[in-house]
Amino acid sequence: MGERKKRPVILLKVPSSDDFYGPALRNHNLDPIFITPSHFVFKNLKQLHAKLQEPHRYAGIIFAAPRCVQAVNEALDKTPLPSCWRPLHNYALGKNTHSSAWFTLQNLRTLGDHAVNANNLCDLIVETFGPKRDLPLLMPCGNGVGHTLRLRLVAQGFRVDACEVYESRSHPEFVNQMRHALKFKRMETLVFFGPSSVRSALEFFESFKVSLKDRKLIAVGSGTGKAMEDAGIQADAVLDPADVDGLIRVIKS
Repeated sequence: MGERKKRPVILLKVPSSDDFYGPALRNHNLDPIFITPSHFVFKNLKQLHAKLQEPHRYAGIIFAAPRCVQAVNEALDKTPLPSCWRPLHNYALGKNTHSSAWFTLQNLRTLGDHAVNANNLCDLIVETFGPKRDLPLLMPCGNGVGHTLRLRLVAQGFRVDACEVYESRSHPEFVNQMRHALKFKRMETLVFFGPSSVRSALEFFESFKVSLKDRKLIAVGSGTGKAMEDAGIQADAVLDPADVDGLIRVIKS
């Protein structure tokens, strides 16, 4: 008898050379199909550049995602970040964002590398900032990125200058790749990675009248789960990004 056919699974995320999801799923007789849901477009970079030239007007800067660091670098047109930012209260959400700020912005030191979500980072800012909150924190952000953090900080008495410097849009090939993938008769599982994957998929589902009945819908990350809830999509599970074994269990259950 030949090898049993692998069950296809759509992963709505950008494939990468160091991705650990693909090999893990293949080892469990699953066939991961990576589809890039969105791409990012920078905007308002001149406005951001002007703000970056006035560190004396701010208490510090907050990076909610690596792309926020990239936006700052683009706004500076690869020139160094003004040195007066360095002694201020600078924060980055998570290890990836922390590393991006360090390597991209000339070893800029930030706090927050152990924070795993906006609530963690907000608590850290409250603990480390001190009582004087007269100057705002600059927060370059994207559509759908940083909103929760900003609201929590404002509720704690902080001033936040949120500057939207990028937005996500559906990837040009997303529709064609989704239509091709859904031709599989047993394409029963879709895994969402990030709020942008939810936005792109929802637009696709509505445009092409795709039924979600009898499909297993899995969210990776709490932010993804919240985006699905807000969109009216019922997730069968919301998993931690590192829990690939849990993902496999849910897919095969």
